[in-house]
Amino acid sequence: MIQINLLPIRAERRKEFIRKQLSIVALSLVFAIAVMSMLFFKAHGQYNNTKSTLERTNRKIKQLDPVIKKIEVYKKKKEEISKKIAVIIDLDRYRLAPVVVLSDLSQQRPEKLWFTEIKENTKHLTITGVAIDNETIVTFLNNLKQSTPLKNADLTLLRSQEIKGLELKGFAIECPLDLDALPDMLIKMNISPATSLEEEQNG
Repeated sequence: MIQINLLPIRAERRKEFIRKQLSIVALSLVFAIAVMSMLFFKAHGQYNNTKSTLERTNRKIKQLDPVIKKIEVYKKKKEEISKKIAVIIDLDRYRLAPVVVLSDLSQQRPEKLWFTEIKENTKHLTITGVAIDNETIVTFLNNLKQSTPLKNADLTLLRSQEIKGLELKGFAIECPLDLDALPDMLIKMNISPATSLEEEQNG
């Protein structure tokens, strides 16, 4: 009977299997390192690109700082000029207030009522005058209620007085001036600051 020793063959096969496993592990490690290296270099490249872009952006911002500061200065100057223009427009507009108020007063004045003095002080009007009787003064007050700038008129004085032998009624009326509707009133009267200025220059 022939006996064959299979132990060396099995040992050799085991060694071959181990070598294959080690080769697979080594190749896997090499592949993993290669992939990780690629990902690292890709991420590093993206980081460098982002860093370069950020540095360029910061340089551009620094370059634009003087321009931005000039723009801010121009904005402030523009706001100041706009405010000044608005003030000038209002001053020019309200410069015509006496024309509007006197025109309105002449329309509201009854036939037998006369003004002796009209004073204006800080958007407040004081009207003094005489009338033939109390009823005429009441009519005038009712008429003023229809007036846009003088609708809040208030009678502060009423007394009898004699002028050239005539028994008349003296009065004083206080009127806060409401000039918010002045532009519309100027339009109705066909008056504007521009046309008024032209008339003054031509005159």
